[in-house]
Amino acid sequence: MTNTTPPVAGTHGGNRRVLAEHAGCRPGDLLDFSANINPLGMPPAGMHALAQATQTLGDYPDPDCTALRACIGAQLAVSPARILVGNGAEQLIWWLPRLLGARRVVVTAPCYLDYWRAADVWGLEVVPMRLPAEDDFAVDLTALVSLATAGDLIWLGHPNNPTGRCVDVHALAAIAVARRDVWWALDEAFIDFVDDAASGVGLGLDNVVVVRSMTKFFAMPGLRLGYAVLAPGLAAAGRRLLPAWSVSTPAQMVGVALLSDPGRAAFEARTRETIRAQRGLLAAGLRGLGARVIDGAANYLLWRLPDTAPSAAAVADALLRRSKIAVRTCGDYPGLDGAWLRVAVRTAAEHAQLLAGLAVVLAEATDMQPTRDLSQRRGGA
Repeated sequence: MTNTTPPVAGTHGGNRRVLAEHAGCRPGDLLDFSANINPLGMPPAGMHALAQATQTLGDYPDPDCTALRACIGAQLAVSPARILVGNGAEQLIWWLPRLLGARRVVVTAPCYLDYWRAADVWGLEVVPMRLPAEDDFAVDLTALVSLATAGDLIWLGHPNNPTGRCVDVHALAAIAVARRDVWWALDEAFIDFVDDAASGVGLGLDNVVVVRSMTKFFAMPGLRLGYAVLAPGLAAAGRRLLPAWSVSTPAQMVGVALLSDPGRAAFEARTRETIRAQRGLLAAGLRGLGARVIDGAANYLLWRLPDTAPSAAAVADALLRRSKIAVRTCGDYPGLDGAWLRVAVRTAAEHAQLLAGLAVVLAEATDMQPTRDLSQRRGGA
């Protein structure tokens, strides 16, 4: 059966300490495909700024993130008055329903789990629209907006997590203009990995909010840094709503250094080239094992185990214990059943380890465990 219930709190990938405990190894010995982080690592400019930031720890951070907002505005060609910086995009996702005074929250299924969780914290009803697996989870914007009433907040991943599918921003613009009584939130946390992606920032519509992360692309999830682009009045209200020192001085300094780095364009190009090439090779390798792979545009792949395999949870557990490799099971995503997994796109050598480990686990598990129930076979998500 497809999971249509709200997600359970606390189920994210990337908890290296807990994963290593289950694997019986040190955290540094774990190969983590459950978190979607740039395999090239943080650029040297960011590392240098982080080292310098240790000299500022005796002072409070700038509560207005003045220098960082100026850099973000310059990068996006928007006024810094439209920028709201947070302790990761996650903080902004959780506070956005409150800031907008949302009546309800409309989401796709599957989608990033914390759209649901944030709505639940604020006591808001969540209205989900199932994305059909048989159509590779494409979003029908007309059908989605038909579920909304005045004052609702509609969340869209661009690209979506976990499917990796992008939104037609031009089609969205026309619908957002026609439905100015609805709030649209575009989660662009992974857009920097996408080739030639059209961003919602350029739409310039007051009822469209764009949320972005700097932690994935610049490989610094432990530092926490994200921002939203929204109407100036809303951005000012957001700065009053959030705690004064949400963004640490090290995070602000590293953000400024990365966005001001003369080598940033080359780093971005090298990252996208790596992800594009390795995503295709990884998808081919997974298909070679009998998996169904969704052709997303991000730095991760959603895929479904062969019908003869046991559950994703069983495969992930065996892979973790046998090969010290972590993958993200997706049974907790509303709209997916227990046969789906998500893996990050990493390097060719790491992909070889993953595919070799999966081949062994699938061969052994298929011989030892019963086939999944027919109701959970392809199309059941």
